[in-house]
Amino acid sequence: MKTLLIVNPTAGRGNAIRVLPKIREYLTEDGLEFDVILTEAPGHAVELARKAMADGYDLLVAVAGDGTSNEVLNGMMSAWDGQPVGAMSIIPVGSGNDFSVGIGMPQDLREACHRVANGNRRLIDVGEVKDRYFGNGVGVGFDAIVGVVAAKHRFLTGLPLYLLAVFQTILFYFQAPSITIDCDGRKRTAPLIMTSVTNGRRMGGGFWVTPDAEVDDGLLDVMQVREMSRLKMVGIVPLFIKGTHIHREEVTVDRARRVVLTTEGDLVAHVDGELICEHEKRLEIQLHPKALWVVT
Repeated sequence: MKTLLIVNPTAGRGNAIRVLPKIREYLTEDGLEFDVILTEAPGHAVELARKAMADGYDLLVAVAGDGTSNEVLNGMMSAWDGQPVGAMSIIPVGSGNDFSVGIGMPQDLREACHRVANGNRRLIDVGEVKDRYFGNGVGVGFDAIVGVVAAKHRFLTGLPLYLLAVFQTILFYFQAPSITIDCDGRKRTAPLIMTSVTNGRRMGGGFWVTPDAEVDDGLLDVMQVREMSRLKMVGIVPLFIKGTHIHREEVTVDRARRVVLTTEGDLVAHVDGELICEHEKRLEIQLHPKALWVVT
């Protein structure tokens, strides 16, 4: 199996490059032959993955977090013609690693390497918004602002980073624009603090936003949080960590193949943790079932 590791050396505040010798050791112990290439700038992994597909690599492994994993996925999906592409895998060494959780990769470094070398192939769905593919999800509103705030902090990673950003966002960002959501023709309009349209279960490094989502069920999960007070927002944060927020009366969860969001205000959105827009009036999100092979 011709394998390429695409390594983001800055992932996890430099964690990726620090653990790369161990990754080499573990994969070699498991008998996997592989090549390694480092990304040099944001967006570089898209081009590396696209070229690797053309060069005949059988498996592309993102040694990174969610941002670079998304780039690798986009590079691979550039070859998508309606038939499954792949395969892709992830060694999670970033700040969030939510997509890797969604496809079932262990978060332990040794075990993740073992799965890369010996795991099974699985077909998963892939979403698309604004000509960009995603494996995990799209966040609109509050959690997109959280991502912007989190990016300003240089010394934290994982759940502590996002928790800090959440509470800062609650203090300084408090808007609930009226949004119309169309889920496969079912429409509703409400003032929404946040809307998450997901393929995976977890976002923000540890928030189980859509705990019942599956990456291969052919449907997007659409979680909406209606307007509430700041005090209630603080109180609901621990529920997101457990995934029990979906039982609150302010929260609605739907499922659909195609989701359209429209507003007269501004839609601020991220894809797999990367900001994609701040002033959109309309977003159309669709799912491509069983589009990508992953090794997990």
